[in-house]
Parts: sequence; structure tokens; C-alpha cells
Amino acid sequence: MLTPLALLALTLLQNPKTPIKLPPQLGTAGGGGTQGLVVGGSDSCTTPDPITGSGVFPFSTLSATTGTQGQTNAICDFFGTTGIAFDVWFTWTASVNGAAEFALCGGTSGVDTKIAVYSGSSCPSSPPLACNDDSCGLLSRLQFPVLAGQAYLLQLGHFPGTGGGDGTFTLSESAVPANNECASPTFISGPGPHPFDNRFTTTGAQGQAETLCLHAGLTGIANDQWYTWIAAQGGAATLTTCGGLDPGSGIDTKVAIYRGSGCPVAAAIACNDDTGGVCDLPSTVSWSVECGQAYTIQIGRFPGSTSSFGTFGITNSGTSCSIGSAYCFGDGSGTPCPCANSGGPGNGCAHSFNPAGANLVATGSASLANDTIVLTGSGMPTTTACLFFQGTAPLSAPFGDGLRCAGGTVTRIRTRPVSFGAAQYPQGSDPSVSSAGGVTVPGLRYYQVWYRNVAPFCTPSPFNLTNGVRITWTT
Repeated sequence: MLTPLALLALTLLQNPKTPIKLPPQLGTAGGGGTQGLVVGGSDSCTTPDPITGSGVFPFSTLSATTGTQGQTNAICDFFGTTGIAFDVWFTWTASVNGAAEFALCGGTSGVDTKIAVYSGSSCPSSPPLACNDDSCGLLSRLQFPVLAGQAYLLQLGHFPGTGGGDGTFTLSESAVPANNECASPTFISGPGPHPFDNRFTTTGAQGQAETLCLHAGLTGIANDQWYTWIAAQGGAATLTTCGGLDPGSGIDTKVAIYRGSGCPVAAAIACNDDTGGVCDLPSTVSWSVECGQAYTIQIGRFPGSTSSFGTFGITNSGTSCSIGSAYCFGDGSGTPCPCANSGGPGNGCAHSFNPAGANLVATGSASLANDTIVLTGSGMPTTTACLFFQGTAPLSAPFGDGLRCAGGTVTRIRTRPVSFGAAQYPQGSDPSVSSAGGVTVPGLRYYQVWYRNVAPFCTPSPFNLTNGVRITWTT
């Protein structure tokens, strides 16, 4: 017969994802205590303590009793028990449409908490929206969807068989990020670090059943966010979350890669859950890349693990796929910038958000029969708009806070939002650059990006431009 310790070791070997917890009789002894009235939380869900806004709030369960409400919810079944012992109650109202986080991580020690959240402001009449036992050690953390103006009931207690305690918890809320959906990915360029935050995201329907993503019996990627990245070199790329995570323990990311931009139209070409080794639960994934090809990145967490925030990086090695030649720099090497606001080498003139100025590069093939050109602008003010445009003649003249580099007959290619300082054309089902520019015969064309710079900086004109790029189109 196997001893209890042998059974524990066998369970871990069979499934390293299986959480292991001492049964109540082996946990901390104790109960509600008799140290006076409850401070920080009401002992009854009929009169919960009201709290407002985001911040840090005190709680104490030292004098709390275990109520009858919220003790039999299936979603709260952890390690064979649904109960939440010595519970206290709070009520809180959301101010945004999005998601909120209820967390005890770092706010107390020496206790084993368990928490739940319900819709409403009094004793629950429906199952919890979310429930959690252990997230950061024995402390609890959960996320739940919220609507502005809606009241929510918070239940905070302990794993049955462990004692009460006191400390603080954090409540925060955020609108769901735009790249919560694969139809609106965030465009990123360069190695990073690039931020991600899946504490306030939902789990979409896309990318949840990829064969390559099967790990520990599950294919799903929970609370996923979406990004588009373009290879600047043909060869190989590696994405990793190692070294870029928040200080909480047990962060377990999961990442998938797809060819193209936007929602996947084919199976994932690479996927990873755990890097292993010293890095352990963060993810590292490598794949072969083509020059100028866009790739969609899906990043989230292993289902059942805790949502988190942090950064990821991308390395790209191989043959450079830049095409065309850059010209008309605002770095002081040619025509002076309007206000002596020179940018960095090879860039446009400086602006209020980036003293190095903005940059434009072209990648891909400039063949009219097989146009794969991608224009990428970077270093621009974020949360603004930009315009890709084409000219038939070179130029280098002051214009707004920068230099205009594309003249002659000017064609507007497309307006794009700027995300994390960058934008690119084309994306998804966009026409090719040559089609959008009306280029039907071989020859030279000149390209540039105009962008808004709404903060007062140089001239009265609230805009600036990148350097120019000269492309020779072939048959």
C-alpha cells in the first residue's frame, strides 16, 4: 500500500499541473476567534461593507463566523470542498465596462484565503461570477467582467479548516483592451519589450482548439490578447515571456503563432505553454519566418492559472528584408528641421513624444506581379492617427514640424491608427501598396508617413512626418 507521501509524489509525476494541498486536518488550526467586532468587512451578506473606487482596502476575519450563504457553489469547489470559512462581505460598484481584479497577493501573510464575487449588492441569489482559493501561494486572486454602474458583492474568507486573519486586499478595474479580439490586434515592431496584460481580458472563441497547443490535456489559451508582428529578416524568430513577468508567483503564460494578420484563417504554426528549466511556466516559442511576412501572436494563460501582466520580447535573425532606399532625413544631415528639432540618425524630425523622431521602412518584394511590400512606420506618438502616402517625385522641404519628402503627384494610400508608436500598411484584406497607389508600370515612387503631434512643440501646425523611402517597382 502506498503511503500518503508516495501518493502525493505519484500525483505530481502524472500531472505537474495538478495543485497539491494539505487536507484541512493538516492545515492551520483555529477558528473565528473572540477578539471583538469584525473590522474590515461585514459578518453578514445582508449588510455588506460598502467600498468605492480602486485601491487597497483592509479586512479582518478574526471575529467572523461562517455564514450559510455562498458555501455550496460548484465553482468554488477546490480540493474537494466548496465552503468559504469565517467569511466577511463587501459591496462595490464598477465605473467602467470591462473587468476587475480582486486580489490579496502581498496584502497579508500566514493565512489561507478563499474569495468569491457575485452580481448585486446583497446576499447572493445566483452563483458567483468568479471564485478562487490559491493564486499567489495560499492567497487568492480573481478577475471578473464588470459593467459601469453595476454593484458587485465580494465574499472574503478562508479555506475550511484554516484560521482567520487580517490584512488588506486590492481592487482594480480596467476597460477591456482593444486587442482582446483577434479582429483588432495591436501592431508591434522591433524586439520589444512589448507589454501584455490579460488580467482584464476575456477568453475568445478563436485559437482555442489548436492541436499544436495541446499541453497537460488542454488546448485552450485563456484570457487571450492578439498582436501583429512583421518579420524584418527572413530566417527565424523567437518570442519569450521569460524575464518579463510581474512579481507574482506561479505566472503561467501560453502563446500561439499564426501566419497572417488578424483572426487566424489556418492552423497555428507554433505554440508553447511552458519554457521549462529555470524559466519554468513562462512561454518561449520559435518559428521560421519570411521577409516582410506578417504574423499574428496570441498570448494568454494556461486555463485555470492566474491572469497576469508583464512583457514579452521577440528576436529575429536571418537575412535582412528591407527594400528601397531611405532618404530625406530629419537628423541634421540635409535640409534643417523647421525648429532645429533634429531627430535621430535616419529618422524624421523630433516630436514632443520622441526626440529621435519617427522612422519609415519598407520590406517585401517590389514586383508588380507579386507585390508583397509592407510599409512600417514607428516611433510616432501613440493613440494618434497617421497617413501613408505616395509621391512621384522626391522632395525635402519644411512642412509642419518636419520635412515633406514625397512630392509631384501625391496619392493617399491609407489612414491608420498608431498603436504603441507604430503602424503598417497593408493589413489583412487591404489592397497591395502598388494597387492602393495606382502603380501599373515599372518605375520610381516615393513614400512617407504623416502623423498628428497634437501637443504644442515646434510650429503652430500639429503634425510631423517620417523620413522618406524610395522604391523602384519592377514587372
